[in-house]
Parts: sequence; C-alpha cells; structure tokens
Amino acid sequence: MRQFSSYTAANLLTLFLGANAAAESTWPQQTFRSTSIQAPYLNVTKNGKTELGHLFFSPSSSTMEWSYPAIYSDDGQLVWQGPNANTSAYQPQMLDGEPVLAYWQGANFQGYGFGAISILNASYQEIHRVTLPGTEEQHFVTTADPENFPSYIDIHESQITSDDTILVTAVNVTQFDLSPIGGPKDGWVQDGLFYEIDIKTNKVLFRWSTVEHLSEIPLTDNELPLLGTGTSKSDPYEYPHLNSVAKYGDSYLLSSRFLCSIFLLDKNGNVTWQLHGQKGASFTLTPGSTFCYQHDPRFINYSPNANSLTLHLHNNENANVFTSPTTITTGLTLTLDMQNRTVTPVRTLWNSNDPVFAVSQGSFQPLPNGHVLLQHGAMPVLEEYDENGALVMNARFGFDETTQSYRGYRFREWVGKPMTRPEVVACREGGSGGDAVVVYVSWNGATDVTGWKVRMGDELGVVGGVRDKNGFETRIVLEGVKAKDGEKVVVQAVGGVGDGVQSEVVKVGEGC
Repeated sequence: MRQFSSYTAANLLTLFLGANAAAESTWPQQTFRSTSIQAPYLNVTKNGKTELGHLFFSPSSSTMEWSYPAIYSDDGQLVWQGPNANTSAYQPQMLDGEPVLAYWQGANFQGYGFGAISILNASYQEIHRVTLPGTEEQHFVTTADPENFPSYIDIHESQITSDDTILVTAVNVTQFDLSPIGGPKDGWVQDGLFYEIDIKTNKVLFRWSTVEHLSEIPLTDNELPLLGTGTSKSDPYEYPHLNSVAKYGDSYLLSSRFLCSIFLLDKNGNVTWQLHGQKGASFTLTPGSTFCYQHDPRFINYSPNANSLTLHLHNNENANVFTSPTTITTGLTLTLDMQNRTVTPVRTLWNSNDPVFAVSQGSFQPLPNGHVLLQHGAMPVLEEYDENGALVMNARFGFDETTQSYRGYRFREWVGKPMTRPEVVACREGGSGGDAVVVYVSWNGATDVTGWKVRMGDELGVVGGVRDKNGFETRIVLEGVKAKDGEKVVVQAVGGVGDGVQSEVVKVGEGC
C-alpha cells in the first residue's frame, strides 16, 4: 500500500523520478497557509503491517543550511518541527519515568562539533540543558583554536541511562606518536572522549579518553588512512572517532568508527574486550560477521555473566569516503560466544530492490514483534523490517547527498502537549464573489487532536460542526457561509490532551 501525503502517485513520480531529478531538482517541501513552517515531504511506501508510533529524526541539509529535530507520522505528515539549528544525536527517551526528547545543538564541523544537549518535555519545553564547559582542569584543544565554545559536547551521543544520567562524547586535539602507522613521531591526533554527566546538576561523574588507553587500544587497529593528516594541530589524525556509548550496569559499550571496533569497558574504564569488525581482536569472526565504520551498536538483554551476548549495529562497512561503495549498508545482529570467543551473524537486513550505501551515520532500533527500524544516516531513508526480514516500510525525505539525519527512531509513548495555541488563517475563496470561507488550522506538536470546531462572528458561535483533523494542516471549507473581511474567527481543538484549546482570534482575509 502506497501512502503519499496529499500528493497523488502520478505527481510524486513526476517530482521524484524525473530525468536527473537528484541532480537538478529540490526535494519538495511541505508548505502551509496557517504557519510559516516548511518541511520535506516524507515519501512513504508500505508493503505490510508496521509497528505503532511516530517517526523521530532530524532532517538536515548536507550543507547544514537547515537542520532541526522533527516528528512525522508514518503516512508522511509532519507532526512537529523543532528549532532550526545544527542538530544531531536526536532521540526520544525516558527520564524520571516520563517521555522526553534529547538532542545536540551547537557548532558543527566536518564529523564532530562543540555544543550542548537540550532535553525537552512533552510540551516541547527545555527542562534541562547539559553542557561540558572548558575549565582549567578540563581544557579542550580544538581545530578551531583560538576560538572558544561555551560547551564542548560532541555531536555523536545523547544517551540517557537508567540512573537518569546522560552519556556524551567529546573530542580533544593532542600531540601523539604516529610513527607506528607511518606518520610523524611528533604528530597530532583528535582524541575521542566520553563522559557520564548528572542531568540535573551537570556534574561530571565519569570521564574516559582513548589516548589514555593506548596500551589496550593500539593505534595500528585504526582503519583510517593517514592521508597526510596528523602533522599539525589544525589537521589532526582521527584516532578513534567515537560515535556511540551506552551503559549496562557498571559497564560501558563504546563504538569507534575508525577503529571499526566495539569495546566493553568496566566501571574503571579498563577494556574488558574488543570486537574488531575486520580483525576480531578478542574474538574470532565467522563468515558474515564482519563490519566496519559502524554506528549505534547496542546489546540485547545484556548480562555480565552470560555465556553469550547479542548485539546489533548499523553496518557502514566499505560504504565510506575512503573506498568505493561496493558493500551494501546493512542492519547487523551478532551473537558473541563468550566461552569460545567466536562471533556469528544472526540477522542481516538490507533492501535487495534498492540497496543503500551510507557513507556515515545511521541507527538500528529493535521494535516489538521482531520488527527493526533502520535509519541510514547520510542517506535520507528509513526502513522497517518485519520478524521475517521482509521490508514493510520504506520512507525517504530527500535526495541522496542533499539531505541526511544522524539517527532515526519509532516511538509510541509520545503524546505532544504543546504550550502554544493552534495557528489559524481564514480566507474568502471560490466563486465569482469569493463568498466561501476557508479556514486553515495547524498546531505544531499536537499528536492526538481528532478534530476542529470553527467559531465565527461577533458571538463566536460554532459554524459547521466538528471537522476531522486531516494531517498537519486541516483545510475547512464553510460552504454557504457569508462573511465579510474582518469578521472574527476562532478555531477550537477537539479530542486528546489539548481538547478545548482555542486559537487566537483572527479575522477573515488577514494573512490570505
């Protein structure tokens, strides 16, 4: 079943599949009469039953001219658009037993950044801002020196733990001996660090640095070519490019993109084991279990004393900027035999009809009933697979190499309770005299409104009964209603937590 928002299939085929469309066209944007918001259409194709929940991702232009956290329904309709700023590590989570949104915003460089984590409640109000300021004890050296930043949290992680702390990454340029990989002895690297921070107090509870664990994490395990880097502070070699961290009990699961490795660390930061996706390291790889340049590895049902562990990841192997994109990007599930130290593949997910080659970023989210949601990072695509590995949803929100999102999620617990009011514009349209009144109403972030009541005139009486909500913006035609320019109009929400909330009074003809 195809679902194409308000476009017909023929219109979308013309827009999306025309000759040289990706090179010559701009992905169509949703525009509205009641609000100035613009957002890319989410072109959804469904081939089966999907799981419940809205879709959470952060559409961003590849040049970062625009970027924001967003929520969509999986019929392609926008639900909420957040503030326009460099956005990354956006994900819906739980804090103090309540759903929240967490995302990074700040100064974005090529592959890293310096910013803060905003945490929003269901009313889209910022209830916490997590920062990592530079201090005398923790001084950050960056490629942007001498420029300073109010916070040095990197773009890659915003994981809230069961202890209501948050895990974030950071980068720091430092001198380093690169001779083991053919570089200068007095070279420079961009160290990867992560922190566990108390959300409410902003206190650092744990700090870890890669270069401080060189004996456990050899430089020679890095798969990134030097390519002339590492000779100066302004052009450091990236060892190791950390891109995710999660906490399980007292242990941390850490991912390094350029080491093509996943590490389990103990509570003191010592390496318990390393899984190198090409060399194995602490494990022996079996056919089908290789990976590299991976993103978003997480355990399934982790237990510290288990005989086997299962983890999943977004596998960007070989589809990267350093080699030709000859290996398809997949969602990969692996079992780690902790007694025999072997790794075997459990499940490999990819779209055989339209394979993806994502050069970076991406996520793997297990859903109920064995379903999985993959978001392909640098490629503006979300895919949902069922328990049998069949593709049941493909959703695209931009042309390749023009739009991206760091990760993407499906989340059913979110009920938006915006503190704003519905936005409305009322116009006279149709007929030679323009007698018909047409009302456009939207409410950014409201998730469970079912309908609208229009009130009009000096007495603001209800006109036309309850009209069903239809997408982000509902168009209501008040046929046979005579109204002069300047006549008062109010629209009232029906259903959900916002039941009864009214718009500001607008006048017919204003803003049309």
